[in-house]
Amino acid sequence: MRLNFAWQIIIGTVAIQVAMVAALMISGISQVQQNQSQMLERFAEQQGRLLSSALTPGLAYADPAMLQDLLELVADDSNVLYAVVLDAQDQPMASVGISPDTIPERADGTRTTPGQIEILRDIELAGQPLGTLAVGYSTDAIDALSATLLQRNVLLALGVLVLSMLAAVVFSLVITRRLRLLNQGGKALQGGRLDHRIPVRSHDEFGDLARTFNDVAAHLGSTQTTLEQQNQQLNRSVARLESMLGGANAILWEADPRTHEWEFVSGDTRRLLGFPAHNLGRGELRARHIHPADLPRVQNAARESRTSPRTVDYRFAHRDGQWLWLRDILSWARDADGRESLRGLTLDITTHRRTTDALAESENRYRDVVDHISEVIFRTDAEGHWTLLNPAWEALTGFSVEETLGRPLCDFVAPEDHDDAHSFCATLLEGGSHSQSEEIRLRTRDGDIRWVSIYASARFDDHEQVMATFGTMTDISDRKEAEDEIRRLAFFDGLTQLPNRTLLHDRLGQSLANTERTRLHGALLFIDLDNFKDINDTLGHAVGDDLLRQVAERMLNSVREADTLARLGGDEFVIILNDLHPDQARAATQAEAVGRKLIEILRDPFKLAGQRRHVTPSIGATLFSGRNLSVEEILKQADLAMYRAKNAGRNTVRFYDPELHRAVEARFELESELRHALDQDAFSVHYQPQVDTSGAVIGAEILLRWKHASRGMISPAEFIPVAEQTGLIVPIGRKVLRAACEQLAAWKHQPAFRDLTLSVNVSARQFRHKYFVRDLAQTLEATGAPGHRLKLELTESMLLENVETVIAHIEELRSFGIEFSLDDFGTGYSSLAYLKRLPLAQLKIDQSFVRDVLDDPNDAAIAQMVVNLAHTLDLDVIAEGVENDQQRAFLFGLGCRHFQGYLYGHPDTLAELEALVLRQNDNGNPAAHP
Repeated sequence: MRLNFAWQIIIGTVAIQVAMVAALMISGISQVQQNQSQMLERFAEQQGRLLSSALTPGLAYADPAMLQDLLELVADDSNVLYAVVLDAQDQPMASVGISPDTIPERADGTRTTPGQIEILRDIELAGQPLGTLAVGYSTDAIDALSATLLQRNVLLALGVLVLSMLAAVVFSLVITRRLRLLNQGGKALQGGRLDHRIPVRSHDEFGDLARTFNDVAAHLGSTQTTLEQQNQQLNRSVARLESMLGGANAILWEADPRTHEWEFVSGDTRRLLGFPAHNLGRGELRARHIHPADLPRVQNAARESRTSPRTVDYRFAHRDGQWLWLRDILSWARDADGRESLRGLTLDITTHRRTTDALAESENRYRDVVDHISEVIFRTDAEGHWTLLNPAWEALTGFSVEETLGRPLCDFVAPEDHDDAHSFCATLLEGGSHSQSEEIRLRTRDGDIRWVSIYASARFDDHEQVMATFGTMTDISDRKEAEDEIRRLAFFDGLTQLPNRTLLHDRLGQSLANTERTRLHGALLFIDLDNFKDINDTLGHAVGDDLLRQVAERMLNSVREADTLARLGGDEFVIILNDLHPDQARAATQAEAVGRKLIEILRDPFKLAGQRRHVTPSIGATLFSGRNLSVEEILKQADLAMYRAKNAGRNTVRFYDPELHRAVEARFELESELRHALDQDAFSVHYQPQVDTSGAVIGAEILLRWKHASRGMISPAEFIPVAEQTGLIVPIGRKVLRAACEQLAAWKHQPAFRDLTLSVNVSARQFRHKYFVRDLAQTLEATGAPGHRLKLELTESMLLENVETVIAHIEELRSFGIEFSLDDFGTGYSSLAYLKRLPLAQLKIDQSFVRDVLDDPNDAAIAQMVVNLAHTLDLDVIAEGVENDQQRAFLFGLGCRHFQGYLYGHPDTLAELEALVLRQNDNGNPAAHP
């Protein structure tokens, strides 16, 4: 008989409760009896110990009466059945509740028998046995208590069983009702009703199970909805894939990797291949339509696709007899069961292949044209490095394409055109121009130079950034040579290769513009060979031409690079001199010097047709500055001056302006006399005293004087510039420094003069002479002069160039104790920039400022500035050109403490200077002006 789940719960629950209650009753009663017996035993033991202690005196004294009294007291307890005291020989001495004849057998400890508990305990005194106590206790009270407890437990157990049965019925009803709800929910899910939900009315396990059921049902419903949507989407995708494969001439298939039989095919095989899918399903059927030359590649690709995807192109015979180009993209797949399959996508690439073949053919034709074209075709990346070159590059430069790729254009450009090439590339690569052209020179592998014309255009990306450049390079060397030849023929003389009349006109125009801009002078020298016609007529034109070439070569070696030597024709030559002195007279002197040099170099004989012949020039000169005259007017003036030279006897130089010529002649005469005076030691030195604020002489400046035999005293302002220009200032200055050192050496032994200093002006040309420092050091050593008493006065013009050399010379001379003063300070323009670097001891206020210092505020301000600057730099300051007390007082008020000028003495002889010093010493030094 099949019991339902409710009865199974009730019967099972009652059976379990009965077993549990019975076990609990039996265990409880047994435990109570055991506990009571243990309590009685413990009580008997305690009583035995107490009684033994009380009986010890009676046994010790063998007093039966005392023992009997104690036992009777014990017998008052209703639970005591008997009590006996035995002596050491186990003889009864006292007893209650039992006769001596019925004394139980002696035993140790406690003994339990039915209905009673017997305790036997030995009594000792000082370790000596006295006797034994035996007491028997009744267990009737315990047994009665156990019976009562059993009766109560039985009643309690029956009550518990009844309650348990009621609880089991109620529990089964509740459980089975919830189980029915779960069973109904399960059947609903089984029936496909995923929207069914179980009511949740509790928070126990059944409530959790109901909630879990509802969550599962909801998830299953959501999953079903998702699956339905995915199935719909999959159906749409399949339809779309079918449509795409058909439109794209493609077939998607899956095949058995062993037999290559199609297991799945998607796509219109009939339209693509000419056959329905079932006609091509087996691998051997498809293989029959593959081109025999391509079949091995297809089979190899199918095998190799097992390790990684493979792509293979092959020809396939269409049903209409045409060959199609197909591309298979192959790969292997493994499903969840481990079954392998070969998957493929077959594409019709016939059109693409034909286009590729046509493009390759076009590329080959293009490459053939590019490889054989004479122009260099190139491409660069965004950084300007070549990424493509045709073979014409190697033919042009000798560098192979391989070693050139990756390098920039500038690596192959001649140094002269580096800047142009860099600008060309930068403009193009920085987007400054979409296209650019340039003509530059390339240096070939052999070191030759080739002219090329480059045209390039830039390609931009979507952000307007240059991504590459493309261009061509054409060899224009032959054209450049032709242009140079045309230019040479147009602008150069064919015989001497000098500039001709046309180029001369251009160069002279440039010189006129240069003089207008710089305010300097230029000069034109017109040169005509004397008696050239005689040589040409007697020795022939060939010899005459040879003479002209030799003359041109000699003159070309004598002019500066900035100047121009040209041939006008015949025996006429012209020289343009640039950047002459802004002063007309000095410019004329420079031009005269060049003319005289030409006369000198043409003085030596020429070798002509085995003969030695002399040729002299007649040179006409004219100066120009600005655009007051035209090119033709200047040439005409020089031509007229040349005829003046011929009329003057030839082999000479004449200026177009007679007055200028006389001035030049006077200058050259002065130079000649200056050389003579130097040879004859016609120079003398004078001394102008330098004083302090008290008027005491502290030193002197040595000034050079020249007394001409016929002209008398010649001003230094006249002959010093000539000495500077001719270089005579070097030997003249050497003599002055020698005289100064000799005088200082003589003074150092004379107490009256040994503290004096001597100042010597040194010109820029003299100071920069390569032996100046060496010569002065040797002079100091030879004379024994004290170097610290020698002061060299330098001019500001010395700082206009090579200031580093000046500083080096000063530092070297200071090691000998020599001091330096900056003369004419304030008249130049550059000294302030270098003043703090110069190791000076003194600044000198120029007399041009002192002269009008009382009347001109500007001069006064300059004087004040010089004094302040000297004090700031911790330098001494001296004013020259002081002529009256008012000037001295004003300068003293500014802070100037040293003076030089006519107020204190004119330049005079050494004897006068020494006499002045001696007079001051005798008078005790005059007081300073207030």
